[in-house]
Amino acid sequence: MCGRYTLTRQKDLVEDLQASLGASAQGEWWKPRFNVAPTQPAPVVVLREGGRSIEMMRWGLVPHWAGKGGKPPLMINARVETLQDKPMFRDALQRRRCLVPADGFFEWLREGTGKTATKQPMYIHRAGKQVFAFAGLWAKARTDAGETLSFTIVTGPANDLVAPIHDRMPIILDPSTYASWLDPTLDAAAAGALLQVPPVGDWTAEPVSPRVNSAQNDDPGCIESITAQPPSQGDLFAT
Repeated sequence: MCGRYTLTRQKDLVEDLQASLGASAQGEWWKPRFNVAPTQPAPVVVLREGGRSIEMMRWGLVPHWAGKGGKPPLMINARVETLQDKPMFRDALQRRRCLVPADGFFEWLREGTGKTATKQPMYIHRAGKQVFAFAGLWAKARTDAGETLSFTIVTGPANDLVAPIHDRMPIILDPSTYASWLDPTLDAAAAGALLQVPPVGDWTAEPVSPRVNSAQNDDPGCIESITAQPPSQGDLFAT
């Protein structure tokens, strides 16, 4: 799954997103994020009147039929294998697809067994922490809080880099597919064909501070690399 990610670029942030994703942003909402967590607002890219727009949405899809009353489901991830089987995802795949900009994500490497087991947070990112886009789905619902815009991140099987850490990972779109993914005229089957497991390429995974374990921490310390790697890592980081 994908339970935390980052969007940290601090130099010309909005301009960088506009250049990399071809989207425009309105307002002064932006700030660097070092630990985006479920239920928090985060920027996504949607197609509005023929142009790409960066908008803030709640992470955790609230389906349009959720209605008022009760606690909305926390659907932070959508499995690529079952998108067509669940109504809340099938509808979004057909009509409401989005790009979720990021420059890294976290997974937790389990060490040991039983009560002595520990989980080491791992930060997975491209060389130079370049901005990329997760494949996302979004929804609009009427809840007790009024109109709620929310999104989920599509996940698939892990590639060779992530597999030793976790068996799943977010689907990262190739930039050449951005336009097609956002195109509302592209049917669900064709859109689903764009969801491929990303190659390892110039990606790396490194152990970082446990500060990221708390959603209340959102600062550079969350991605601070630690020098001591767990002994059982073996050649995980070998190239």
